[in-house]
Amino acid sequence: MAFYSRARRPLAEEEKSTDAAKARTRAMELLAGQELSSGQLYERLNRRYAQQTSAAVVAEMVQREYINDARYAETRAHALLAAKKSRRAAARNLRQKGLAAGEIQQALDAVYTPDDSGEDPELEAAAALVEGHYRKKLEAGRRDLVIAALQRRGFSYSVIKEAIRRVEEGE
Repeated sequence: MAFYSRARRPLAEEEKSTDAAKARTRAMELLAGQELSSGQLYERLNRRYAQQTSAAVVAEMVQREYINDARYAETRAHALLAAKKSRRAAARNLRQKGLAAGEIQQALDAVYTPDDSGEDPELEAAAALVEGHYRKKLEAGRRDLVIAALQRRGFSYSVIKEAIRRVEEGE
C-alpha cells in the first residue's frame, strides 16, 4: 500500500470559501498543532479561504492573543540558537516566517546578546560547531575549509577566528 499526499491544485479566488466560521475552525486546528506567526497562518488560510476572510480570522486570532508574533519570534530564536545557528541565519529564518523587522531585531537582541558573564552565545555556538563537526578538518590542517563552512552558516569572520582559537588552545 503506497502512502502519498495527493497534490491539490491551487484554488482560484472565486472557488475559495468565504465562510468565516470554517476559517476560524481551520485556524484553531492549525494553531493546536504548532505555534505559527500571523504571516504563516494567513498564508495557510489563504489556500482555501478568500483573502478578506483569512485576514479577518488572523486579526481575530491576534486580538484574542492566540497568536503573538513577538513571543513566536523569541521562542524561534531560542530554538535556532540551540541548533547552533548564527545570528544572521536566525534573522533569515525569522524573515522567512513572515515576521516584521522590528520583532526580529527585538528577539535576536534578547537571545543573542552576551549574558552577565560576558559569554557571547553566537561565539559559543560557533565554538561548539568547530569542536564537533569540524575538529577533524582543523586537525588535518584544513583551516580554510572550516572557515568557509562557518561563513556559509552565517558566522562573521571575527567570531569564526575566535572560535577556532578557543578550540585550538583547548579552552
